[in-house]
Amino acid sequence: MATRTDGAATGSVPSEMRHLLRVDLSERTVETEEIPESYRNAFVSGKGLGAAMLLNELPPGTDPLSPENPLFFAFGPLTGHAPGTSRYGVVTKSPLTGAFVDSYSGGHFPSMFRFAMPSYLGVVFEGSADEPVLLRVDDGEVSIEDADHLWGSHDARETAREFADRNTKVAAIGPAGENRVRFATISSDEASHHAGRGGVGAVMGSKNLKAVVASGTKPDDGELQDLRIDHMRRLGNDAEVEWAREGGTQLIVDWTQEVGALPSHNWTEGTIDDVETLNIDAFEPGHRRPDSCYNCPVACGHVTDFAGTDVDGAFPDASVAWGPEYETIGMMGANTDVTDVTGVTELADRADRLGMDTITLGNVLSWLMEASERGFVEFDIEFGDAETAARVVEQVAHREGIGDALAEGTVGAAERLCPDAPEAREAAVEVKGMELPAYDPRASLSMALAYATSDRGGCHQRAFPIGSDALGGERDPFDTEGHAATVVAEQNESALSFSMVACDFTAYNYERVAEWLREFGYDLTVDDLETVGERAWTMTRLFNLREGFGREDDSLPERLTRPLESGGPADGNRVTETEFETMLEEYYDIRGWTDEGVPEAETIDRLELEAFVPDEVEIGR
Repeated sequence: MATRTDGAATGSVPSEMRHLLRVDLSERTVETEEIPESYRNAFVSGKGLGAAMLLNELPPGTDPLSPENPLFFAFGPLTGHAPGTSRYGVVTKSPLTGAFVDSYSGGHFPSMFRFAMPSYLGVVFEGSADEPVLLRVDDGEVSIEDADHLWGSHDARETAREFADRNTKVAAIGPAGENRVRFATISSDEASHHAGRGGVGAVMGSKNLKAVVASGTKPDDGELQDLRIDHMRRLGNDAEVEWAREGGTQLIVDWTQEVGALPSHNWTEGTIDDVETLNIDAFEPGHRRPDSCYNCPVACGHVTDFAGTDVDGAFPDASVAWGPEYETIGMMGANTDVTDVTGVTELADRADRLGMDTITLGNVLSWLMEASERGFVEFDIEFGDAETAARVVEQVAHREGIGDALAEGTVGAAERLCPDAPEAREAAVEVKGMELPAYDPRASLSMALAYATSDRGGCHQRAFPIGSDALGGERDPFDTEGHAATVVAEQNESALSFSMVACDFTAYNYERVAEWLREFGYDLTVDDLETVGERAWTMTRLFNLREGFGREDDSLPERLTRPLESGGPADGNRVTETEFETMLEEYYDIRGWTDEGVPEAETIDRLELEAFVPDEVEIGR
């Protein structure tokens, strides 16, 4: 079955991206619909548009792994045209948390997907195919094709290589997505890039959708050349992104170690003994070359291969196509006490190929190590054991043995394996069911608030206030003053960035976004864009409230209320209830929410969201 999409002509920059493709996998039909101009200006794309879709179309309480849960692949208006915007987003209801989730990925696939569908802002997958399928988009020609030959036999990298072509890029799930591991990813560019958090790959697997294969023709967008050159120069020279050009996220290991924010031994310590075994210098012998996403001069990625080096480790030939990034090093390395760079690299590569989020997976491994050490589970693994950890990674992806319980995440594993051991549940470090990334908030109280109020659960990408206190700034990381205002501002900025589907590292402030959007038929001022971000954030709050989340879920895991050990300047710190509640109340007040975290009527009116308030949510008066 093949269908030509409306407005799919190539060769020029579309003045308006106004279409949405709906793919009904149950019926194997494809339809194009037009996105109203009011929606484009109110939500832009990505996060905002996805939140509107979920509030409008998904019934409350829907099982995330049921056919009724839509899976929205979104481009940004600038995807493929502006430097640093080769990204796509995936929006759905999370099978890990039951909350709203939006997950983003870079590389070359997003631009190729966009070139294949130049007047579209995204694709919504509905229903579930009766047999494994893939979606192919070839310069506007759309087809749903059989993928039974790939299912159960091809990991994410092998799937992409089935379609190897310079002008064809693939996003696919691996065995973890097929087996509905609740933190499965969607992997692209031969498993080097990932829509990584919240289990979006499990939703794709539940729909029997193995891959999206895109082939497109780069448009002639010469009228954007001056603007593109200006931003290319900025990214190539601006001090704002110098750190990303010079080393990328691997530099962060030394930074968090210095302030005591590097989680180790399953969130009981804030430093490791020999950081030199796990920092960027330790990975240098395996560094082959930098890598970049399409049309980006920053090149923050690393291609790593230890084969032929004299590095002594558990996996001397370990390699990974991109990374390991800081979050992988922190959670699958420091937090598991695996301080062998070949071990971390091997764990990263297996997770990439099998299609699993390394943040949650690292937490799962460290939880299992502690549970084994303390006798909560009968499984032979110790902290620092990279070889056994690698075997566990395979078991999780295939839901074999103990991996079946671990595939549920740390909370699910604790409930399944240790129902009578509350200490095992305490060892699961998460917010709203999503495991925390590699920044211990006992070294930065602002991160405690950022984690607790994140719309998708424990996350550093919705706000990163540690960057302006413990890691360099004027605010006191151990006090509460100023943190709430910073978190609110950064969450709103991130919501705009994710509605734009732009990269965190490419310095698109409000003024630059407005300048670019004018070239694509948007009429939005800086003030309008600030409202877009706040509106998107408020909509995800409405969705989560509808799904049963409330103030009690804006909380921290118990472990973080206990003193930090070996935390350098943060040694002995904990997040007290008084400190946390002080920040949370100020946060709600700034947002215009009630004491229970529900948006006030005035806030809803100001953001023009009356039509999106669910019947199940009683707005504050």
